Amino acid sequence: MQGDRDFSRRAGLQAYFVAFFSLAYAAVFLGLVHGHPEAHRASALANALIAAGGLSATIAIVGVTGRIAALDGRWLAALGVGYALLSATHGVYSALAEVGAIEVPDLAPTDPRGFATFGLAGLWVFTFGLVIRAGDVPGFPRELATLAIVDGVDLVLLFVATVAAAENLVLVSGGLASVVLGPAFWIWTGRVLRR
Repeated sequence: MQGDRDFSRRAGLQAYFVAFFSLAYAAVFLGLVHGHPEAHRASALANALIAAGGLSATIAIVGVTGRIAALDGRWLAALGVGYALLSATHGVYSALAEVGAIEVPDLAPTDPRGFATFGLAGLWVFTFGLVIRAGDVPGFPRELATLAIVDGVDLVLLFVATVAAAENLVLVSGGLASVVLGPAFWIWTGRVLRR
């Protein structure tokens, strides 16, 4: 069906955008924000990139889950779109707070300690990897399943490190998630969706 093919190609493009926003976030956060609490504009930009990535992920996730058998696909679509919208909300909330110089609580009400951005995202990508590994996603190679599983574990580890305030572990797992594993997963997913 042509409409499905067109949507899949657009979803693939959005997957590329997720990878781009992740890399841009890493560059802004690590280069301009980390260690510079006074860099409010850079922090707002980093948070806006989280929001943009979350919004792009919603389309990519619907494209991906559209290829999965009905029940698994619906559950993964709901989980994926849910985490992505919560992550986008987290980014917008934090960006607006930075721009407006508004004090926010240490425990953000929109995404406490990265529950959606890291924890639910990790659960989604890990589960998606298991579904690929089971052979239930036509066109997705088993090697992508392995990458998804590793990315999912890293994101959950990042959530746990964030909750524990383990800064070194946050930097390592966060760096892997935003510079290596996440972009690799989304670029590969984008290539599969655009075929």
